[in-house]
Amino acid sequence: MAYIHPKVLEDLDFDSVRRLTLEKTDNPLVRRRISEKMPAGNYAEVADELQRTDEYLKGLQSGNFFPSSDFKPFGEELDKLSVKNIFLEAPVFLKLARAVETMIEWKKFLKKFASDYPAWSGYLSLFSVHPQVAKEIRTKISRTGEVKDQASPELEEIRRRIREWRRQRDDQFSRLVAHFDRLGYLDEIKESVAGDKPVLAVKAMYKRQVKGQITGTSRSGSIIFIEPQATAEFNRRLQILHADEKAEIIKILKALTDFLRPFAEDLQAYEHFLTEAEFSRAKALLAQETDAVLPQIVSRRVLHLRQAYHPLLKWHHRHGGKPVVPHDIELNPQRRIMVISGPNAGGKSITLKTVGLIQLMLQAGWLVPVHPESKMPFFGKILSDVGDHQSVENELSTYSYRLKNMKLFLRLADVNTLFLIDEFGSGTDPDLGGALAEVFLEEFSRSGAYGIITTHYNNLKHKAGELEGVFNAYMEFDAQRLEPTYRLVTGQPGSSFTFEIAAKMGIPYSLINRAKKKTSRQKVRFDRTLSQLQEEKKNLRQSRENYLKQSAEAERQRRQLEDEHLQILKKLEAFRQLYETERHTLEAGRKILQIFRQFQKDKDKKKLWKSVNKWIDKEFVRQQKTSAKKIPAKHEKKWREQVHKELSDKDVKKELTRLEIKKMTYIPKPGDRVRLKGSTANATLERIENDIAVLNYGRFTAKVPLQDLELVMRKG
Repeated sequence: MAYIHPKVLEDLDFDSVRRLTLEKTDNPLVRRRISEKMPAGNYAEVADELQRTDEYLKGLQSGNFFPSSDFKPFGEELDKLSVKNIFLEAPVFLKLARAVETMIEWKKFLKKFASDYPAWSGYLSLFSVHPQVAKEIRTKISRTGEVKDQASPELEEIRRRIREWRRQRDDQFSRLVAHFDRLGYLDEIKESVAGDKPVLAVKAMYKRQVKGQITGTSRSGSIIFIEPQATAEFNRRLQILHADEKAEIIKILKALTDFLRPFAEDLQAYEHFLTEAEFSRAKALLAQETDAVLPQIVSRRVLHLRQAYHPLLKWHHRHGGKPVVPHDIELNPQRRIMVISGPNAGGKSITLKTVGLIQLMLQAGWLVPVHPESKMPFFGKILSDVGDHQSVENELSTYSYRLKNMKLFLRLADVNTLFLIDEFGSGTDPDLGGALAEVFLEEFSRSGAYGIITTHYNNLKHKAGELEGVFNAYMEFDAQRLEPTYRLVTGQPGSSFTFEIAAKMGIPYSLINRAKKKTSRQKVRFDRTLSQLQEEKKNLRQSRENYLKQSAEAERQRRQLEDEHLQILKKLEAFRQLYETERHTLEAGRKILQIFRQFQKDKDKKKLWKSVNKWIDKEFVRQQKTSAKKIPAKHEKKWREQVHKELSDKDVKKELTRLEIKKMTYIPKPGDRVRLKGSTANATLERIENDIAVLNYGRFTAKVPLQDLELVMRKG
């Protein structure tokens, strides 16, 4: 357990984090767990808890939701199992059955997604799940929490007899109601119920006319409620049967309780598991709302927060739609103590609290709103002195209280300590308080402790630049608009902008000038120098940010132009390849047609095959020269044989027949969809010029002999 005084939790508003988490669950056990959770002193104490919360968050973000962790507490009832002859009530068994079934659901889920959620898989492996417990309970207890009729043959028979006697009684009672109603003896309501017995609502004047036992009267005395003598025997028998039923139910519950006793320890463990699961769920839901993550946990003393947000501001501003300025803060062995200066309301205290609250949350098992690459160690001691601590009860002024704190801090400060002090040295005479604060700062520097201090004192700003491990930082202020930017800048102290802010608030310049004269020239000059340096640094930062934005935009435009240029080149290459393909197709078509026509004339197959082989050899040589991928020599013979096979006698005759039919039947007309013989590319016939067809391929046009065309689809 870390050394963290409850006042530290109050100073840093850790209770508000608890309250936001409490809103995520209604379970009393989980709410108690949240309310009592304290920060740990080392990572090992909360490592598994942090990993499980992180995995739960990832499940929420991916939509791969974990099984329900909702349950009704049952631990106190289970404690009764250690007492003999004590039995659990039926509703308790219902809660136990649901808990076991939930554990079964978790087992199935994590078996399927074990690699995605190793922390949860490892945690659940510690628990033995007993499906037979839920099965046995479900055979005895209904979903409404009552013992089932089938829980035992005896109970089933008793309840059957109860239903039968109740039916007979109700029939008899209905006849009596009808009879006495006809006689006019009954009031308008006619009947009522006394206990579990139906009674007649008899008018007072006729009470002696109805035989039975009086069970009560109305407030006015005008109605007498009578249990009819005719149904009394039925009620007596039902009373006996209900006693038998109760005895049998107790017998069943005792047997079921005895069945559960060997599993009591595991059942108690289920409650613990489900409490942790619901606790992780509540923290993960809050993490979703604050963009919180699990940072890198480091053993060496390096606290490097990147894009760190104050958790409560992040939550409130997210719901209010307001922006929050993140901070980059680093403390390491060379720069352990940060002294933050700057104007009031500039964000010094919020920055200090941001670091403190984030550290408390992490050490208590919560995820924190920082960049995932942030690095955070664990501190065994966290100390804080924030706000006004005047105590009337203890007769302590603010400064006395702070001196008491400093005494404690100096005693505890070491390399395992993180201290946070707001308005260091204030509360007394500035010169004397500043001098004492300077001495304290020297001691903190020697102790090896880590810390953040806020101050307005110039002597502390000077000292921070001299002491080992101590460095200055300031909250940026817009000197032109006279308003804070809430940005933290490290490396130099900041001006308090005392006179500038006074002018903005409407203080007369004459009074401000008088105040300046009362201040030493050295202080005014120092503060003015800080203001100028701060403004110049802000301008440099803004210029750098603008340059980076412009560079990024120029780089984006350059890449966009390169992409567009590449796309154009690809399109041009595609057009070129299409053109080459179509040109070769035309040439091949003409050559084959020439060979076919020659064959038609002389009918010489030998000459035909000689011409075909010659053309194939020539085409093969051409393709070898133009193709990027050469056909291996061992495949050349196979390629030739394949072409010869495709140009068999049967194919030749078939092609000749098709050509002759087309030649006789097709007369090209503008607007027809056509293609070159032997080609697969379709085109539109635009016009015919002296037996030359002009084809439109969409992206280009081509002129080809009219006789080389074949019809694809006629116009219209």
